[in-house]
Amino acid sequence: MSLQSQTPPHTNAHRPNTPPPFPLTSSSSSSFHRAYILYTTYHTMFSGGTISDIWNKIELPLKIAQTAAIVEVLHSAVGLVRSPVFITAIQVASRLWILWGILDLAPAPRSQSLVLLSLPHLPRIAISLVTLMLAWCTTEIVRYAFFALKEMGLEPYYIKWLRYTLFIVLYPLGVASELGAVVLANAYLRKTGMWSWSMPNEFNFAFDYWLICWVAVFLYLPGFPVLYGYMLSQRRKVLGTSRKTKLS
Repeated sequence: MSLQSQTPPHTNAHRPNTPPPFPLTSSSSSSFHRAYILYTTYHTMFSGGTISDIWNKIELPLKIAQTAAIVEVLHSAVGLVRSPVFITAIQVASRLWILWGILDLAPAPRSQSLVLLSLPHLPRIAISLVTLMLAWCTTEIVRYAFFALKEMGLEPYYIKWLRYTLFIVLYPLGVASELGAVVLANAYLRKTGMWSWSMPNEFNFAFDYWLICWVAVFLYLPGFPVLYGYMLSQRRKVLGTSRKTKLS
């Protein structure tokens, strides 16, 4: 579940002529992330080829950048950013699970699409790795653009508006794509028993990763409206205040 774009950035009250503590901000370590986002977005949208071709091109930077996002939870925990620790941890954990626990394990989510609607004379509606990357990367493009401009003392209203508005479409698209990846991986995970431990064994303990994946899927159901409502409240707070400020 993608929520990073809605957590407000850390704001520091700097004294005049005192440079901001750039190394301590969440955007200070984002150069690689920005490069990864642009690279991934380009290959997802413009490089052509099959879904497997796209995966082969973006796999390495995707794994490095998304795994490195763990530091964002640490930044939140120690107060370097104002993002809520719990919400940041959920967002990062969900992406890491989809990346390492679904895409890296099963071939179907990185090579096939899941058709949601197919009607005569209408475009087919499907979700896949492509829609997942578009949701993740578009969110991050706007997020890091907002951070970079803020570091320069700029805060254009249109960037703020995009940052607190695009989630209305991108968040459901990202969630649907994540769940679609689990559905595509379902048969492979059940057949192979990946990351599972069956009985009998010396510890008298069993673990069914396939079942855990479906428990996680059902946790999305109550989690989605809660987190979506949180983002809507953040949007009202930030854009409502901005609108009043501009009109005053």
